[in-house]
Amino acid sequence: MFTEGFGTFFIGALSYGLLEVLTRGFTHISMGLLGGMCFLFMSYTSELREEGNLTLIQQLICVTLFITVAELLCGIIINLELGLAVWDYSDMPFNLYGQICLPFSLLWLGITFIGIMADDAIKRYIYTRHKRSFIKELKAR
Repeated sequence: MFTEGFGTFFIGALSYGLLEVLTRGFTHISMGLLGGMCFLFMSYTSELREEGNLTLIQQLICVTLFITVAELLCGIIINLELGLAVWDYSDMPFNLYGQICLPFSLLWLGITFIGIMADDAIKRYIYTRHKRSFIKELKAR
């Protein structure tokens, strides 16, 4: 059965892999897994925002930090420990072990905003359960 959690993970994995192929010309399976995990976390924080427990700014910061830390941990395992050399930010300013850097963390902030909008649309149009659904608001009138 195609559950919402699996679907969200799959969309995140596929989207991130596609983004990498379009920008770098290639990707690695670990990036799809990381993208799926990050999109699941983003979706979870969207639920918290809808319940009034997070503001949009708090969600953006929380998800961006999550992505950055997840990228660091994944990079330490995939690139440094296993030696797969999937990415290397050593030549970027403000990098840590060549696995994360400030410019890409700031880029994640913008991509996170797009991801939040995509998650809201997926919940509204695919899973039809978004609390702020325009269709539900129209039916209530």
